[in-house]
Amino acid sequence: MNIINSPYLYHPHPLLKAAADDVCKYISERPEWVREFGKGKMLGALLCRKPANDFESATKGQDVYATFFAYSGLVDIVDSESFFVPAVYDLNNPDDFYLLEDKAISQLNIRIATCNDAETITQLKSLRRKLSQDLQLKIFRHFNFVNLSGGYKNIVDIFAEAKRGLPPGGSGECAAPRLLQFAIRHGFTPVAIAEFWYGTSPRKEIRAHRQFYPSCIEKCSPILRYMLGDSIASDKPNDAPPSLGTPHIIHEDEHLIVLSKPSGLLSTPAKDLTQPNVETWLHQQYPEVKGPMLAHRLDQATSGVMLAAKDAQTHKALQSAFETKKIRKRYVAWLDGILPSETGYISLPICTNPDDRPRQTVDWQFGKQALTRYNKICVKDGRTLIEFFPLTGRTHQLRLHAASPFGLDIPIVGDGIYGTGGQRLMLHAECVKLELGIGIPLEFHDPSGFE
Repeated sequence: MNIINSPYLYHPHPLLKAAADDVCKYISERPEWVREFGKGKMLGALLCRKPANDFESATKGQDVYATFFAYSGLVDIVDSESFFVPAVYDLNNPDDFYLLEDKAISQLNIRIATCNDAETITQLKSLRRKLSQDLQLKIFRHFNFVNLSGGYKNIVDIFAEAKRGLPPGGSGECAAPRLLQFAIRHGFTPVAIAEFWYGTSPRKEIRAHRQFYPSCIEKCSPILRYMLGDSIASDKPNDAPPSLGTPHIIHEDEHLIVLSKPSGLLSTPAKDLTQPNVETWLHQQYPEVKGPMLAHRLDQATSGVMLAAKDAQTHKALQSAFETKKIRKRYVAWLDGILPSETGYISLPICTNPDDRPRQTVDWQFGKQALTRYNKICVKDGRTLIEFFPLTGRTHQLRLHAASPFGLDIPIVGDGIYGTGGQRLMLHAECVKLELGIGIPLEFHDPSGFE
C-alpha cells in the first residue's frame, strides 16, 4: 500500500501547490534569495503526517500535518531561519574532510596552470583525476539515507544493489531525497511530494519557472526506491496516460500495412512484456509473418499513422527509405501558447540527457543535428495549431524543438516531459508520404487527429 505519491507519476497535491506559492513568496521578500535562486534551482515540498505523539495537538484544533521545503544542490546563502531542511551531508562543514581535500585539488589546479613542462603537467593531471575520484567516492560514502523501515545505507551501496554502477556526480543533493531524509528521521510520515523549478531555465534543459516536474531518474531513482520501497511503482516521467484503444488499419495490401496508433500505446515491447504495444498487436493479427513488422516508431504519447511490413524484403525497403529520406511525415500539434511567427525552421543539436533519461537535451557539443520545418495553422483559446515537418528523426525532436527556448519556446499541450502534462499529448502524426521513385508518391493520412 502506498503511503505517498510516486515522485515520477503525479499531479501536485492542492496543498503542495499552495505551499509552492508560499516558497516563492518567501524568496521574493529576500533579495539575496531572489538573486541566488533566480539563476535556476529545483525546489521541493513534502506534506507529512505528524508523529503520533503530536496527535494530541489535533484535539486542540491544530493541524496534524506539516509541510517541509528543500532546494537541490548548494547555495551561497546561510539559511538562518531554517526555512529549508538541511542537506543530508554538509559539504561546507569546516571541520570535515571535504574542504581540506578539495583545497588540495585546487592547489593542483594552480600548479597545472603555472607549469611549463608537458610531462609534469600530465603527471599532475593524472594525480588530480585520482584525488578527485577518491574524494567523490569518499563523499558518497558519507551520504547515508534512511528508509521507511529505519535502515540506513550509503549511496555507493544503494547504487551497487540497484546495479547502476557508481553514482553520478551530485547524487543525494536533490530536493526529494533531502526532504524524505529529514521527515523519516524525525518521525513524520510522508503523504505527498512535489518538485518545481524556480528561476531561469538551464541552457541544456527545459525548465519553466514555477512549473512542477518529476524527480530525476539517473541521480534519484535508486535512492528514492531504497527510501520508499514499494511506494514507487514506476520511475517513468509523467507523460503518456494509458492507451484508450487499439490500432486500426488505414490501408493494407500484399506487402504493406498502414495503421493508426492511439496515444498512450507503446510502439514496441517494453521490459514489462505484459504492456500492450503495436508490434505485438500486429503479430497477433498476422501470425504468419515472421520477424519485425514495424518500420519506425512513435513516442508512446504520440498518436498517428505508422507503417508496417508483411515480409522481410518490404521491411528492409521501408527502413532504407526512412534512412535515405524518401519517406516524409507531417505532424499536427497544439502548442500551449500563441506562436508569433507564421512559418520557419528549427535547427538544434539533440542528445540524451545522461542525468535525466529519457529526456533529451539541446547540446551544442555532443548533440546530433535535428531539423524541423513548421507552419502555423491557426490560434484558438490562447493555443496555436501548428504543422511540423521533421527533416531528421531524432528522439523527442518535435517536443524538444517546440519547448526549448532555443526553438519555439512553447511546449506542446499535454507534454508531461517538457511541458505541464495533465492530459494526452496533443501531437499527432497525420500524414506519411512515400517517395520511392516508382511513379506517383504513396500518401496515407490518419484523420482521427486528437480523438
